[in-house]
Amino acid sequence: MFQDFITNAALLVASFFIIGQLFKDYRLGPASSWKMKAALGVCFGLQGILLMIYSVRLNEAVIVDLRHIPTVVAAMQGGPVSAIVSAIIITSGRIGLFGPSYSAIVAAILMLLIGITCGALARRQVMSLRRFLLLNTVAMIYVSAAISLNLHIHGLLQQLTSVLAYHWVISTVVGLLSVYAFLYIVRAHESTKKLQESEARYKRLITASPDATLVLSQDRIVFINEKGVRLLRAATRKELLGRSIYDFFHPDNRNTAWTHCQDIRSGKALPELIEQKLVCLDCTEITVELSVSPTVYKGSAALLVTLRDITGRKTTERQLQEALSLLQKQSNLDGLTGIANRRKLDEHLAKAWSDSAANQFPLSVIMFDVDHFKAYNDSHGHLGGDEVLRTIALTANAVLLQKSHFIARYGGEEFACVLTEVGAEEAYEWAEAIRMAVEQLALPYNQSDAHPYVTVSLGFASLVPDASAPPEQLIDLADKALYQAKAEGRNRTVCYDSTDEAGD
Repeated sequence: MFQDFITNAALLVASFFIIGQLFKDYRLGPASSWKMKAALGVCFGLQGILLMIYSVRLNEAVIVDLRHIPTVVAAMQGGPVSAIVSAIIITSGRIGLFGPSYSAIVAAILMLLIGITCGALARRQVMSLRRFLLLNTVAMIYVSAAISLNLHIHGLLQQLTSVLAYHWVISTVVGLLSVYAFLYIVRAHESTKKLQESEARYKRLITASPDATLVLSQDRIVFINEKGVRLLRAATRKELLGRSIYDFFHPDNRNTAWTHCQDIRSGKALPELIEQKLVCLDCTEITVELSVSPTVYKGSAALLVTLRDITGRKTTERQLQEALSLLQKQSNLDGLTGIANRRKLDEHLAKAWSDSAANQFPLSVIMFDVDHFKAYNDSHGHLGGDEVLRTIALTANAVLLQKSHFIARYGGEEFACVLTEVGAEEAYEWAEAIRMAVEQLALPYNQSDAHPYVTVSLGFASLVPDASAPPEQLIDLADKALYQAKAEGRNRTVCYDSTDEAGD
């Protein structure tokens, strides 16, 4: 007898597996269509008939089986429709297999009651082992009533307790095991379906993504969207599928890319946007913004890679940077002469003063201007005056560039030069070099009998800066020396001497 119940349990599990396979592509539940519920009820009804074929004879008057379990499960899985359909089929099978009799009619009526009651109780509740225990208890009450009636008719009520205890234990244990297996099968199919739907949705998102998106398995391309095909300059996906992603990285950063991907795969690094150079199939080099993150593809670990071509953006950024640099440079230049302006002079002198004070280096400033420039401007016109200023500025700049010294237009016809690590003697030589270079230009000055050519007067001052003093004091000292040079007759260089100022 025990072996018969084991056979019934095996039949339950096997038939549950088959039903699970039949409905694996459908989500069964209270919300399913009535046709789906009816089909499910038919399957569970046939399962009940199969269990009746392998029924267990407890004695000469009582035959028991587990036919009620399919109806209970049908109620949990499909609600009243499935439960009643399965009960009707099992009832029809009971009469068809064993013929019409008083016992058959009683069993049929009780089976229908089980279907109606369990269907009503199940409603829209989620299928669970606890729910099964409740419905199975209700069904077993009906079954126990039928068994009691049969035993009473045959005068075997003394066996009632043992028969019912045996049947309840077997029904509960076998039912729980088989329903647990069915739940596992159903949930496994649901998980598989959700995974398939997730992958399908995942593919749709990747396909519709505005960025080039590809999936790597073992560092080889197993999926790529159309944007990625175009980005890598391929004609079809077949040209890219199966190829190593590292074939497309520029040799200069291939190792860096490999390390980054391995760190992402192992969890050592978090996904982030990085810039990489790629070499496309047509040998075109592009710059991309790359993001790598771990994912699952067809049930296996993989890497999701998104690529955004930023070659145009990088070109634009470079052009903007060049434009900004040019603008910055132009903002520091004098519009007329092309050399540094007063603002750049202040910046340069402040830095030179600070550095020289920190290192105790001498610092020199030369101030010079064009002799009789107002008269020259009046006689030759503003355009002529502007041309003279440009020529003198470029000439002085060419002299000072030999040692990368600094020159700026101070204002009007006046210029200032900053010479770092230069003492008074060397500063005098540089000043004289400027004066003679201008003189050698032989720029005609028709209004001057004493000096037929344009000349300049220069004054300079040298000292080791004191960090606590303002750098403008060196400009003031050089300007005083320039004033002295002009007072002494112009076209000459004068060094600032503090004793002269004390004598005055």
